[in-house]
Amino acid sequence: MDDGLLRKLDFNSIKLLKILGEERNTKRTAERMFLSQPAVSKQLKKLREDIGDELFIRRQYGLEPTPYCLELLDKLPALFELLEDVFSRNQNFKPSEYTGDICIAINTSMYRPISRKLYTHLSASMPNATLKIINWGQDTEHNLAMARVHIGINYLPLDISKQIIQKKVARCTFKLVCREGHPIINTQRTAHDVGQYPLALLQLPDFNKKENLIETKLRESGVTPNVALRADQLSICLHVVSQSNALMPCIDIFDTELPKGTRFISPNKEDTPSSDIGAFIPSKLSRTPLVTWLHKEIDQIFSHAN
Repeated sequence: MDDGLLRKLDFNSIKLLKILGEERNTKRTAERMFLSQPAVSKQLKKLREDIGDELFIRRQYGLEPTPYCLELLDKLPALFELLEDVFSRNQNFKPSEYTGDICIAINTSMYRPISRKLYTHLSASMPNATLKIINWGQDTEHNLAMARVHIGINYLPLDISKQIIQKKVARCTFKLVCREGHPIINTQRTAHDVGQYPLALLQLPDFNKKENLIETKLRESGVTPNVALRADQLSICLHVVSQSNALMPCIDIFDTELPKGTRFISPNKEDTPSSDIGAFIPSKLSRTPLVTWLHKEIDQIFSHAN
């Protein structure tokens, strides 16, 4: 972008572009910016001339962003977060007054118990915010680096972008889920005992570049893991466990409900895998009041874990 264009653009123009991208409608954009609809159309015309792109094409269902406009819209949330950081660094963050979206990505294997704790805790402090709690997926690393996700929760450490800061929030051990009446219940539950039965494992995007922790622990004990199922849906794993002798490892952090006919068991202490859990913070947002507060609250949630 040349200096001439930078001189032409102002904050209100950039804000207009962002809101148009969210609303895809000049009338609703005008209402949000407290402007008349003709004023919005006039500013959009000037933006088109300054940037040299149509930006939005009018369709029957609303405004459709051009490919270049989509690139701009993709970068604007991070820009506004940084501007907020610059101008609110010395102000106290007030969660009860926050009205925007908050996006948190959680590793699939811990999503169920942690998402419930997060929502209960955060919604009480931020009643006007919209919480988006999603599974950690194939694009989460990129979205964190681009500051589209405010914070992530996953196992530590991960070999990911240096634009993402990793901070430990807890240490967890693993327990097993089995069906009621499973033969392993009456054993010592050593690695050798566990190795006698098939495993149902969650296939975790961006974490299963290496094998599952329980597989590693079994191999270290001289036992070859028998993996019967790898699935990216917890419900499938739990169904298989309830209908067979398969075992499923899960973290021992929060209490969680299990389907009828299944139960938790703890492996032999010497053979129990453990791992650190961390908060993954976009470096672009690491000093913003919102993300600083979020990290503190997540740390507090884990410190009170059962």
